[in-house]
Amino acid sequence: MLSLLTEARERALRTRRPTLVSVSGPLTLARHLLPFSEAHQLPAVESADARGRSANGTERSTAAVSAGLDPLLCFAIGPSLGFTERFYWQEPGGQQILVGLGSAVTLEAQGPARFRQLAGAWQRLATEALVAAKPAPAAHKQPLLFGGFAFDPEQPRSTLWEGFPDGLLLLPTFLFTFAAPEPTLTVNVLVSAERDSLQLGGDILAQLEALAQALISLPGVPPPIPAAATPSSLHLEPLLPPAVWMEQVAQVVRQIRLGAYEKVVLARAVRLLRQDGSFEPEPALRRLREGYQEAYLFAFSRAGRCFLGATPERLVQAHGGALETMALAGSAPRGRTPHEDEQRACELLRSSKNQREHQIVVEMLRQALDSLCIEIHSDPEPHLRRLKNIQHLETRITGRLQPGRSILEALEELHPTPAVGGFPRAAALAAIRAGEQLDRGWYAAPIGWVDAAGNGSFAVALRSALLRDHEATLFAGGGIVADSDPASEYAETRWKFRAMLGALGVEEDDDESSFR
Repeated sequence: MLSLLTEARERALRTRRPTLVSVSGPLTLARHLLPFSEAHQLPAVESADARGRSANGTERSTAAVSAGLDPLLCFAIGPSLGFTERFYWQEPGGQQILVGLGSAVTLEAQGPARFRQLAGAWQRLATEALVAAKPAPAAHKQPLLFGGFAFDPEQPRSTLWEGFPDGLLLLPTFLFTFAAPEPTLTVNVLVSAERDSLQLGGDILAQLEALAQALISLPGVPPPIPAAATPSSLHLEPLLPPAVWMEQVAQVVRQIRLGAYEKVVLARAVRLLRQDGSFEPEPALRRLREGYQEAYLFAFSRAGRCFLGATPERLVQAHGGALETMALAGSAPRGRTPHEDEQRACELLRSSKNQREHQIVVEMLRQALDSLCIEIHSDPEPHLRRLKNIQHLETRITGRLQPGRSILEALEELHPTPAVGGFPRAAALAAIRAGEQLDRGWYAAPIGWVDAAGNGSFAVALRSALLRDHEATLFAGGGIVADSDPASEYAETRWKFRAMLGALGVEEDDDESSFR
């Protein structure tokens, strides 16, 4: 690595710009990157007879099992190593898991041009990067950035989302990639002309030694998930009284019937206060991992806050020029019995209100891809996407990116979709700004990763919460159309809150009404 650092410093002297160095190798042979001795073996996730199965008996993700190391434990060691920024990302089914610790580079942008600003900054940095990979991570081309965006850069901001700007992409100091054929560890460092190569190399080795010792010290079995909390140990309060929010819904319905717009998505939030300690992201992520294997799991920690969730909705995925998105709109709760569950599914598929809401999203997504893609295809009709406590209508849409286009450009075209904003876009956003009375921050906005080749995967940050010490702010919303009923829309947000309430330790049968 020292030769790369020396070359990077010489390049930085010539160009008068810092140069990025990115080095990766197999995590199972980590002694090539970390100072492991033969005796330093990474601990197993669980005993051999339990290998491959999660705590609730379901299949554990292939990526995590093959590593012999629980990715959540890699995420958990960040603070002990002095890293205040870290992230966790898990694709549906766990076929790829990314864990990032620290920040070698942080790119930020403000305002409506944030996607283009970050795309340009990342292209300049990645083009000049010095990369060494034996082998390269199979799932992406290093280096890789992770981050997110605010729902609306023109929406007034509050102190709630301090540290989460309109656009932010982070290049981690250490990146664990759990994916077939084998997990890898990537080390990233930005080399400036002022830094001595030998001194910088020594600093990196010291960080690697600390990381190695932390990994060696991890327990063989993850600690048990804390018992569920009772409503008496927690306090929950809506940020907006339910009656006020339902009147917002009624006002939007009246405007829709007058022809102002076709659909507006109204969100609301509740604040959960813990009286016996702080909310920690690790237990919440473990509960989400056990209950929502088919969702995108994410967590992003910085500035003393952690934004995390389990979202069913992919915004866009791009790899090798192939692009895929989905329309996910129209929802119903799961039933308590197989018969009730099937009945609710049939009602959802037959619901004219939900079908109309869904079709608006499909049409808008296809229109958005026209300027980016060729060969656009979509499913002929929606199918059910079933999660633990909710089910949705889903339509898959695919295309091929035009030469030279990237996933960050796709974000600019696609966000916000009618599923989280409304339709037409401009009129719906104006209605949200004028009447919602909520700082959405990164809620219902893109979160995910992009690599040096412009590939990546971004989800829509739904079913989510922002944690800060003993306080958690949970978000949920619903699509309002001409025949929406305010009480029904309010009820829908209540069962959408259940995923994150459960992740934060609330009993499964408890919801917002249990705290009154």
